[in-house]
Amino acid sequence: MQFSKLYIIAVIAGIGGAIGGAFAGGFIAASRCHGGLECLGTAILGVGLGAILVESFAMSLSAHIANQSRGNLALTFFATLLLAVPIPFVLLPGFTAVLALPVFLFQTWVCVKVQLATVGSKKRGRRA
Repeated sequence: MQFSKLYIIAVIAGIGGAIGGAFAGGFIAASRCHGGLECLGTAILGVGLGAILVESFAMSLSAHIANQSRGNLALTFFATLLLAVPIPFVLLPGFTAVLALPVFLFQTWVCVKVQLATVGSKKRGRRA
């Protein structure tokens, strides 16, 4: 598959995964609390962790499926997960929030590059 198509698919899946993961993580974390302002920290932590995990998984899985299930899915997931961890910390202080988009686009680029680079890495038997 072409790099540009795979990149667009990974960006869309990453954004959708981050939104869905943030909602799910926030609801799951908030349901463990009984209400009040003390649950706000738990909900924010759930939103951050949910967005990181689901965004990385959705991005790497969609790139893997769009690449016709070729490439190394586990390596792609771990590479995108490693690069997704700094994104919520970049968003915390207000003046560094503009760096979240370039970090996200770099994460997507690495996801697609790893997926395309590991296409021929499967062990093939020797032909007689």
